[in-house]
Amino acid sequence: MKLLYKSEQFDLHNNVASITTIFEKINDFIVDNDIVFSHLIVDDVEVYENHEDYLKERIGEIIKVEIVTRRTKEMIWETMTSINIYLEGAIPALKVLVDESYEKFTGKTWEGINQLAEGMQWILQFTSFTKNTSQKPSNWTSIQKDVKECEESFSKLFEGVEVQDTVLISDILSYELTPAYEELQRDLAISLSDEEFMKNVN
Repeated sequence: MKLLYKSEQFDLHNNVASITTIFEKINDFIVDNDIVFSHLIVDDVEVYENHEDYLKERIGEIIKVEIVTRRTKEMIWETMTSINIYLEGAIPALKVLVDESYEKFTGKTWEGINQLAEGMQWILQFTSFTKNTSQKPSNWTSIQKDVKECEESFSKLFEGVEVQDTVLISDILSYELTPAYEELQRDLAISLSDEEFMKNVN
């Protein structure tokens, strides 16, 4: 199989040892350049997670593996944009969830809370990643503060979930998490209006 990265090309055997070589190459590229690993394209299929398992399952038949990277600023910008779009849908959905939860808790309510938790995990991954880079978007201090407030709200929410206190859960969703999400969206919008940062991404 062939391993491709930009103009470079490597011939590898179709065996498990080559998987180690692929990830060693990815690490080398990251160390040598101001870039972040994004995903793999395996025989024209984009693979964003569980890369090793995906490769192992198909190791005997893979023809081509492409390494896709992003510049750090580019990754930050793309993720901020995605989170902003996510919040545009999540906030109205959260308000509906709150209204319904005050009337009655159903399987749909619990599923909604699970989905919110997954979204929060993604937001925390973004802040953890950005915190450890030298590239920070404008308004970063406010974004960090907002995410901390969201995280604290989730911590209280999970305490309510553990004891199945549905009134407490609804109150936290309504009076803490919704305003925290709205504030985060406002501060992300400020960062995304920073044309200088965007200009440097291109």
